[in-house]
This record gives sequence, structure tokens and C-alpha cells, in this order.
Amino acid sequence: MGYCMEMKGSKFFVPTEHTGRVYAMTQGQPYDFQLDPDGNITELEFIGEKLGNDFEMFQSIAPYVQDGSYIWMIGEDGSQWRWVFQSGVCREITAKVEWPDE
Repeated sequence: MGYCMEMKGSKFFVPTEHTGRVYAMTQGQPYDFQLDPDGNITELEFIGEKLGNDFEMFQSIAPYVQDGSYIWMIGEDGSQWRWVFQSGVCREITAKVEWPDE
């Protein structure tokens, strides 16, 4: 079994000088990276179904990911979170959904 999730959106950038390292560090993970003509990673796509060691993997590549990058995920139970990259660190931030009073 496992916990199913899907990617809802992202803003993701790795400069050309780190592309090879990031590809090597993420080999076998359920993510596909897209390159621009200059060789920068400008997009990623989640091609899996289940939560694995995703957060640990993103923590390991965080020093190479541009500040302000994020990956927005939603779980099978409706919970939402983002993996956010800043200053060489990846943090997991859980969404807080609030309904206004009527």
C-alpha cells in the first residue's frame, strides 16, 4: 500500500552548472525534469503515485535549487503541502485551509 499523492503545481529551477549533479542524485526517483535550451532545469513533473523518500531527496538537492522554488503536493486525504527551497534548505510547509464565517 502507501500514501497516494499528486503534484498540483511547482516553480522549480536548477542552474546549468548543477544539472548533472541533480540528475545523478535523483536517479530512480519518481520525478522527470525538463531542461531549457541553456541546460537549466526549469520544470519537474511527479510521475509516481505514492509518497516515498521524496522530502529526503529534495533536502539532499536543496543546495543546488534556486531560492523561491517550491513543489505543491496534495495527498489522498486532501492534505496539502509544499516543499519550499530557501538558502540551500528544503522545508515542508503544510497548508492551513480556513473557511470564512458566513
